[in-house]
Amino acid sequence: MTQDNDDGATPSRREPPEIPLGPSGRVPREPLGPVPSTAGMPLEADEEFADELLGAQNPRHRVTFGPLAFFTGFLAAIATFSLAVILISVLGGTFSWRQVLPTFGMAIVVLLYAGAIGLVVGAPIAFLLGLALRPVRNQGLHVLAFFLVISAVAWLIFSAMYGGAAWETVWLSCLIGACAAVGRASVWKLVDVYD
Repeated sequence: MTQDNDDGATPSRREPPEIPLGPSGRVPREPLGPVPSTAGMPLEADEEFADELLGAQNPRHRVTFGPLAFFTGFLAAIATFSLAVILISVLGGTFSWRQVLPTFGMAIVVLLYAGAIGLVVGAPIAFLLGLALRPVRNQGLHVLAFFLVISAVAWLIFSAMYGGAAWETVWLSCLIGACAAVGRASVWKLVDVYD
């Protein structure tokens, strides 16, 4: 299609629209396969960064998560761990009403410690695991993977710190993995799932 210049001289051709470059300075690739309502749109900056981080050449992301899902899962995991410690404390000894207030105080301390350790150790592992599981559509497998991987990492850390494979380290590692699985299951409806 041609159009006239303002001075009425010769007609010129319209320039093709400029393609916006992504944050990495190159043209973002188009999504592969059917993607609901976002077909043809460039990947968001965090997804493009994650693809580069993982070295993915042709990812088909079926499950994606954002900051809300990540932090909700993190808070659910540490709250579950704190409640588990309360239950272990109450059920593991003789019950007395004098112990109720200190038990809740202990739960708050455990929540703070679990949050601090979880931010340094658990959150990065959970984030990388979430990125690695994006091609897997079945969220039940996500929950299982969170249990297995976090349990294994916790057991390796405890084994390195305390030496040996005492049953207490295995049991505590499984408790931590179960709390991570509860955290992942708690965001089941907060993640985006694509067919």
